[in-house]
Amino acid sequence: MEQVIVCSAIRHKNGGGIICGPRHFDSIMNDQIRNNAYKGWSDSEQGFVDQFGKFLTRKEARDIAKQKNQIIRRVGGDSQELFSENLY
Repeated sequence: MEQVIVCSAIRHKNGGGIICGPRHFDSIMNDQIRNNAYKGWSDSEQGFVDQFGKFLTRKEARDIAKQKNQIIRRVGGDSQELFSENLY
């Protein structure tokens, strides 16, 4: 199965936890943060997950999304990073 980008995600700074949501730090993601045992999510790494649950950096995710023609909107200028808004 080919790898595709599914949704935005943040990875805790200690590498232990991942929280997913439609957009980085949207209301859904913030609800999950509030209910999570880990603290300190504001310093987390922003990225995305694929359909296998693998965390990808914004750059890794952009490379995959571009290759799979998932980018439907130009957002963020000529950035080499993926933004949630690029996908919908």
